[in-house]
Amino acid sequence: MSAPLRWLVVMALAYGAIGCGASLGRVETGAGGALGADRQSTRAFELRLRYEAREPTLHGASVRVHLRPARSIEVLALDDDGVVLERAITDDLGRVRLHAEGATKLRALSQIEIDGYSVLVSKSREGGAPHYFDFDLLRGESEELVLADVDPEGIGGAFHILDTIYTGLRAVREWTGEVLPPLTVRYIRDDNSHWSQYVGEYPDGSGRHLIYLMGGEPGRRHRSDGDEHDPHVILHELAHFVFAVLSTNSTPGGMHPTGHLVEPGLAWEEGRATFFAAAVLRAPRYFDTLGFEPHGRLLIDTDLERGGDGPKGEGSQEAVAELLWDLADGDGELPDLDGDPIALGPGRLIRAMIDLGERPGAYPSLSSFLQHLIAVGDVERAPMERLLAMGNHPSSLLEDRWPIELALGSTVSDKIDAINPPKAGGPALKATGIDAVRVYRFELKEASFIEARLRIGSRKGGAINLELRDIRAKLLGRTIGKGREATLARFLEPGFYTIYIRDGGDGAAADFEFALTVD
Repeated sequence: MSAPLRWLVVMALAYGAIGCGASLGRVETGAGGALGADRQSTRAFELRLRYEAREPTLHGASVRVHLRPARSIEVLALDDDGVVLERAITDDLGRVRLHAEGATKLRALSQIEIDGYSVLVSKSREGGAPHYFDFDLLRGESEELVLADVDPEGIGGAFHILDTIYTGLRAVREWTGEVLPPLTVRYIRDDNSHWSQYVGEYPDGSGRHLIYLMGGEPGRRHRSDGDEHDPHVILHELAHFVFAVLSTNSTPGGMHPTGHLVEPGLAWEEGRATFFAAAVLRAPRYFDTLGFEPHGRLLIDTDLERGGDGPKGEGSQEAVAELLWDLADGDGELPDLDGDPIALGPGRLIRAMIDLGERPGAYPSLSSFLQHLIAVGDVERAPMERLLAMGNHPSSLLEDRWPIELALGSTVSDKIDAINPPKAGGPALKATGIDAVRVYRFELKEASFIEARLRIGSRKGGAINLELRDIRAKLLGRTIGKGREATLARFLEPGFYTIYIRDGGDGAAADFEFALTVD
């Protein structure tokens, strides 16, 4: 068995696949499918619900489906008129027992509302009605029902999303004791109108958060990128939600292709989300499929334990994921295959992220997190240096400073370059490359009117953007500088803020002078 195939098997076992293929209770239509012609009323019935899931293969998501229990989902017993007669919740094996005189239909909802967990997989970004399957019931018999994915209308993928999210949230509670706010996952089969991404609180002020997941292109499901059966991708987006709620957010987002050095905040957020997904699934291999076998392929196949040949350092999302795995593995929960000298475990590592996030002005990157672990005594410097050397990571990570501290009233001279390859290695990258962005942090002790003024010296290429953001990376103001000067002025409350000077997306190289004044 090849190494990639062996790791696919390990991942499948770690994720808990049970059984595969079709069952006698399998429904051939996604909604309204019937298990039998007898629609008489029933007083009691015992049911087991499972959903069809797919595994990643070297040639896309598997054609063969695996049956997994639909855990903790809400189930409704309905009469012929659609009146809800009873509600119940499935157990960890997907079993449910209902008593409802006159019930002729069972409805399985893609939502979980139990023990403080609140997750909804819906077509609506506002958290509207969940996806559901309807089944006609036989009289008083135990039945196995399958939430199908393979037929033209099947949305078993919605239940795979739900169960994967549930797995991740249970891990967070185990590691931190925290129960997170309500979450909506917007997923529509055959809809790629949005990239898979964590959006944030939506609607604003609702207390509910939103994740988008791609469902594949219409008519091209077998050859396009849908994420409903990619557990790593689902958990990666969940991680952005977890960290945004429990710790920090130090990136405005943007493109982050593998093999590139990106600005350190972006690298930190993307890398630790990848680590989180691998840690929840208890294996260091990260997969992202495109299409179904044999027409598809693996978009991403990353081994966090072995590492890759890409650039290392502060701006490498791959390095972030690799180092976090090495810091956590070997504790008995995550396997350690290279015998590195540190074994904190995922829970302790994530709690350290939460602790760092509570420090005034926290805006973490890989270097500041490693330095925090040493400063609070979680790791001694010598083992950290050995771990860096084992993975060919630069020792400068223990000295680097990001973002750049900016004193009020000061003037700085610097440059950005989104045209030439960065000296640290890797190809040039517009807008989000490590050389395409400069990030400055400043603190206001009292409410003040600030003015940020950017002067461009020598220059090649397109616009230079000047951005003001709060300490959670929320955009407060932006100017697009196509000339020699750009100015931003705002009245701000006391607190920490960041200034981004960055390539506008067309590719630019420029020397600049930047001044921040306070009235």
